[in-house]
Amino acid sequence: MERNQYSDNTSRDQYRHRLSAEERARRRRRRRRLQILKLVLVVLAALLVVGGAAFLVVKLVERSREDKRETIPVVSTTSPEEMTEAPTTTAAVEEGLHTDVYNTAKRMAMMYDYDGAVSYISEMVPEYESDPGLLSLVQNCNAEKLLLVKWKDNTQITHIFFHSLIADKSIAFNSSKTTEYNTVMTTIPEFNAIMENMYARGFVLVHLSDICKMETLADGSQQMTMQPIYLPEGKTPFVLSVDDLSYYEYMKETGGFANRLVVNEEGKVVCEMDVTEEDGSVSHVRGNFDVVPLLDAFVEEHPDFSYHGAKGTIALTGYNGILGYRTSEISYGSKDPNKVDLTIYERWPETYEYLNPNIEADRETAKTVVEAMKANGWKFASHTWGHMDMGKVRDENGEPVERFYRDTDWWEAEVKPLLGDVDIIIFAFGADIGSWRGYTDDNKMYLYLKEKGFNYFCNVDSSQHAWVQYSASAGGTGYFRQGRRNLDGQLIYKAIMHPEADILSDLFDPLEVFDRDRPLPVPGVQIPEGVDPSTLPASGE
Repeated sequence: MERNQYSDNTSRDQYRHRLSAEERARRRRRRRRLQILKLVLVVLAALLVVGGAAFLVVKLVERSREDKRETIPVVSTTSPEEMTEAPTTTAAVEEGLHTDVYNTAKRMAMMYDYDGAVSYISEMVPEYESDPGLLSLVQNCNAEKLLLVKWKDNTQITHIFFHSLIADKSIAFNSSKTTEYNTVMTTIPEFNAIMENMYARGFVLVHLSDICKMETLADGSQQMTMQPIYLPEGKTPFVLSVDDLSYYEYMKETGGFANRLVVNEEGKVVCEMDVTEEDGSVSHVRGNFDVVPLLDAFVEEHPDFSYHGAKGTIALTGYNGILGYRTSEISYGSKDPNKVDLTIYERWPETYEYLNPNIEADRETAKTVVEAMKANGWKFASHTWGHMDMGKVRDENGEPVERFYRDTDWWEAEVKPLLGDVDIIIFAFGADIGSWRGYTDDNKMYLYLKEKGFNYFCNVDSSQHAWVQYSASAGGTGYFRQGRRNLDGQLIYKAIMHPEADILSDLFDPLEVFDRDRPLPVPGVQIPEGVDPSTLPASGE
């Protein structure tokens, strides 16, 4: 007889129940193993994703750097006339897709405005993900932005300035104002060399408003507030300004300088210069003969020399007009009561005899030039109407005299309408309206200038590399104040004669930039004992 498989007194139901329990236990063990396996797989997948993302970021950064090496040239001695915009080489651009958008955004990115570049692309081409070139540029912007670092201290930002550049040395250095020009002016070769040296050292142009600006608070009030500046490691922000860009009458009389700024057929601001031919006739030549077109050309060649498109600030007087145009009613107008409101001129003690029959046309042309400059990153400042020395318009008690108010009102009446709103004043003669301790609410000059809308105040101080002061409350909303360094013949020559003073070594090598065509010695510089003032040390000494 066959052995009963349900032996040992175990019933069929009991055996089935025992098998079911064992099966359930096996299934529970199997589920636990599967859960552990799934967890391991999830962890491994996460590690792969993170690693892949990190690898992608590194590749994007490397690709961006390689792209920059292709499109941002290193320091070049190419003349401004030969400068052209760097070409772009992405597939999308080669195929002609959104070329203008790509080029504009690329330039913004090269000026460290990565957020602006991405926003511009998103606005102009909402479906940019389908464009390989734009998508790649957005990815590069996001990767490059991660490498930016905040500038360590906004009070340690230097501010350099120039006057109109000497365009023809043979004329300027043989004129009745040779001493003055040799002292306070800079030549075109010197300016170009300074820009190239500073670019090579990692300097980047910023505006005063990039350092500190008026912000609206939650309660609606305004307050001057320091701003963060984000640049790649190794870059150094600096401010640039130009004084007296009016091409004064005396400069026209002596010659050697441009005569005015104009907008050429391509929409660029260039200089116009009168050149006397051999037969005595005068021709008008256009070119890059001063700071504005030279710096524009340099930044076009080197976009990474400019932070978010910043250029410089132009400080203008009013008595000879602006930018080479004779726009002053006081100096050049007929003062016809049927044409102008003469109330503002009642305090004018005398009148000039220069009459400009084209004064209205000159004003309109000047405004056209101003708008073109502003669109290209330039800002403007008051240099007072009559190049006024703030130290000489106070009485014995230190209170402002009538001339201070009169001059300030004339600038507002004659120059501001040509420029639009201006909140920067750059003091003539390097003077100031207060001591180094800061402006206070009992300083009547400061309060009057604040009333006129000025928030930025700049003097001259070449004794130190940087000097910045600001207040969040003085005058109600505060101010920003900065010392400037005059990069002219006298200071550069002084740096050569007295290297121990260390006044320019942070910017450039003075011997490398000094123009050998300057008459020596440059006036106002003490010559060390035993040094021949008619010669210069060899470069590198």
